[in-house]
Amino acid sequence: MPSRKSPPIAMDQSLAEKSYQYIRDQLSRGEMTPGERLVNRSLAAKIGVSVIPVREAIHRLASEGLVEHVPGAGAFVRKPTRQSLDNLYVLRDALESCAAAEAARYISVSELHALDELLERFKQTAAEIRQNNKPHSTKRQLNRWLDDETDFHELLVEASRNEVLAKVIRDNLAIVNVFEAQRSDPGLLTYEVAAETCQSKSQLIDALRDRDADLARKLMSDSIQRGRHVVLDFLSQKGRAN
Repeated sequence: MPSRKSPPIAMDQSLAEKSYQYIRDQLSRGEMTPGERLVNRSLAAKIGVSVIPVREAIHRLASEGLVEHVPGAGAFVRKPTRQSLDNLYVLRDALESCAAAEAARYISVSELHALDELLERFKQTAAEIRQNNKPHSTKRQLNRWLDDETDFHELLVEASRNEVLAKVIRDNLAIVNVFEAQRSDPGLLTYEVAAETCQSKSQLIDALRDRDADLARKLMSDSIQRGRHVVLDFLSQKGRAN
């Protein structure tokens, strides 16, 4: 017979998950900036829970490398360093280039169609950026672009039909942090970067459609390396990654 204590435990886990998702969404949207202190009571009030699930959520985020515990000071949004971001791109290259090669072998017609639709969204955003008064995206455009980037890569990984590879990529949430670290500054996404990315994605989709695994692997690797240089150079110019 189930213990009477089971429901509260399940409820606590649910509240911890709710807290985790809330804080993580705030991080991904750039609402919490690098170096910002996470105050348990304030977060608990915003989420509508006690401080216990918030504490558990922060501990989980710290284990994923998104939050840093400073002894005697509390928990803070981790500040990206050039080396940590560089390491993330190396990992992304290894994993997602492999996923692209596998996807070339197993991707379905419906998945190719979904990638085509995402490509059209990228092109639409690029066209909007070109019409801006500033030489780069707005924050809204950047968030939409990065959401579509996440969907594009997740779909590609799913198309690889490799559950082990997909699990490694999903579990290693630091990969997602490569995207999330960018959201705070729209200046990163210029029209030139957007246009080049659209061309790269179009070539990759063609390689997937042609079932060319070697070319798909190369194009994915080239794309990730271009992004690596753009992001690291941009952050270095801004003095945000040392």
